[in-house]
This record gives sequence, structure tokens and C-alpha cells, in this order.
Amino acid sequence: MADYGFDGMIKVSFVPTIANLSAPTTAELTAGTPLEDVLTPDGLTISSDTATVDTSKLSSTFTANIVGRSSFTLGIKYVRGTDTKQTAVETAMVRGANGYLVVRRDIVASTAWTAAQKVEVYPCQVGEANPDNPAPNALQTVSIPLTNTALPKTLTSRATVA
Repeated sequence: MADYGFDGMIKVSFVPTIANLSAPTTAELTAGTPLEDVLTPDGLTISSDTATVDTSKLSSTFTANIVGRSSFTLGIKYVRGTDTKQTAVETAMVRGANGYLVVRRDIVASTAWTAAQKVEVYPCQVGEANPDNPAPNALQTVSIPLTNTALPKTLTSRATVA
């Protein structure tokens, strides 16, 4: 049995328009802004949280719960520079821009978007860019929070590229 590694195996784009979250097209994905070549190695944040609903009763001596609402925390951290890939990120990901963070895992990042690939699609809105604090021997980086605006297609309910 093989384990999955991260290095070079994640493709990420900010896509302005997707008509069907369950089946984004290769044209839609290709029209997006590629991010994997400008993100820091730890520059992709996708975490989920599931709230709970207390179902215990006054007579109970045990706190019972059921699954409540889910939420996601999304964000990116990229390296600033004058390369066209870096300036494309700054042009596309301005505060208030709506789009989709699309993530493909377990295929070499340089592989083009292709039909039948499994992807995660997170509808989102771009937050305020935050230049990270200066540090010696470090590149300039910027963190951008993304708010999840609708129910996404996550790792456990991935979309299939059409």
C-alpha cells in the first residue's frame, strides 16, 4: 500500500466562473489563475469544522450530540514578485472578488486539467490581502483569507472534471 505525499502533487487555481460545481469543465478550469507555482509549501489552507447540536435532556446524566452545521476556513499564502504568475494572482485575487478555489490532489501538479479527474471546488470570496511580517533570510509573502460562500465539493464529495 502506498502513502500519499504532498510535494508536487497538488494543483490549485482560482477560477472566476463554474456553471456546475459537480462537473467543472476543462475550459473553466484552464481559464482560472494557477496558484501552485506561487504558493509557499504550506500556503494552502483548507480546514473544516463541524458544529454539534446538544440532544441531551434535563433528566440525562450524559451529554449527547448530533452533527450540526459545517464550516470551512480557506486561505492562501503566496510569494510576491514580478513574475507574470505572481502578478496574475494579485490581479485576480482582489478583495471582494468572487470565484472558486479548485484543488486537485494526487496527480503531478504540471499535468493539465483533464476530463474525469477528481477535484475539490470551494465557492469563495476573496478577503483583504495581508503582507506577512518582514523576516531575515525570507521571501516576501502575502496571506489572503477566503470566505466560503456556498456548499463546496470537498475531499469527501469531490467533483468530476467534465
